[in-house]
Amino acid sequence: MIFSKTSLLASLFFGAYALAEGAADSGDAQLVAQLRDAATAVNRLNLLQDGDFVFNFLNATTGVTTGAAGHTVAASSSNFPALINNGVAMTVGFLGPCGLNSPHIHNRATEFNYIVSGNVSGGFLSENGARFIFNELQPGQATIFPKGVIHFEVNNGCDDALFVAVFNDEDPGVDQVAQRFFGLPPDVVSASLGDIGVQNVANLNAKIPDNIVFGTQECIQRCGLNGTNNQPTAQQQPRVSANALPSGYSAPSAAPTPSPVALSGDLSGASSSNSSNSGSSSGLSTVEIALIAVVGVLVAGYIILGIVLLMRRRKTGPTGKYSRPGAQFAPQGAAFEAEKAGPPMPFESFRPSVEGHGDYPSTPYDPPAGSA
Repeated sequence: MIFSKTSLLASLFFGAYALAEGAADSGDAQLVAQLRDAATAVNRLNLLQDGDFVFNFLNATTGVTTGAAGHTVAASSSNFPALINNGVAMTVGFLGPCGLNSPHIHNRATEFNYIVSGNVSGGFLSENGARFIFNELQPGQATIFPKGVIHFEVNNGCDDALFVAVFNDEDPGVDQVAQRFFGLPPDVVSASLGDIGVQNVANLNAKIPDNIVFGTQECIQRCGLNGTNNQPTAQQQPRVSANALPSGYSAPSAAPTPSPVALSGDLSGASSSNSSNSGSSSGLSTVEIALIAVVGVLVAGYIILGIVLLMRRRKTGPTGKYSRPGAQFAPQGAAFEAEKAGPPMPFESFRPSVEGHGDYPSTPYDPPAGSA
């Protein structure tokens, strides 16, 4: 019974959280639409609170992409409305040892990537016939990834690495190459890979890890990392009838998505001095307010339930006991002469009359105070 009540409360809690999160997303979308429709810059400014101009990359609730070897946090017009009409966006990459920001494309922006800590390598391919560009970067150096090129960043060290990427578009977009390629119709992918068969395509698709992924085997062995074969695979391309996997195919179960990796870069060290939430003002967000309301309702429910149980218990007619330590507590009257002649009794029971249960016999004298 307790388990079922707990399950019900948990279901209500998470349901309320999902509704609150959906309401927050809807509110952000409405604000974005209002900002885009604003006639002047002053009108846009008046739609925002002071705290809306602050984005916390160290405590982000949106724009987070997490894999087994690290995570990225992106601030764009979709989750940081203050960027609208300013033509810029930013992503911070937290790469664990051997972490790889897998090959991807930014559809609408050039990336200017600055290395804060760690030794990071990066490369790109721009188009058919162009040579491969590759660089090894040290802290304090930066590199350019032109708009639309396939590129990557990888931490080749056994310590954490941190980079900051700036884009010249408030909505740069991103396409992870592996997930998108294997999200095409399986027969098209099979033919593109030399007719390897759609079943092999499906098997390979199931193995594509979520970004950030573990990098080269050489780095993994050098750093003595374990568990790199059990990476989550939840960032797959959604399937419709036109790109569906073979009928009857059952993909391997995906590993659970890990929590964002806490890294020790310089930017991470600033978290203790910055408590603002990403994409929101210094006050409580819509989700937080909704969660507080839900918790308040649950607490009130528990209090009411406790009161009801207490009232029901009082109606059952509890038995009270008290001691007779001395002669001053002895009953008086001729009715008890026979009892005086018998052996002494250590205590007597006192059970008051309870409404609805009839009258119970009681002693002809009042019980001691507090015996009840």
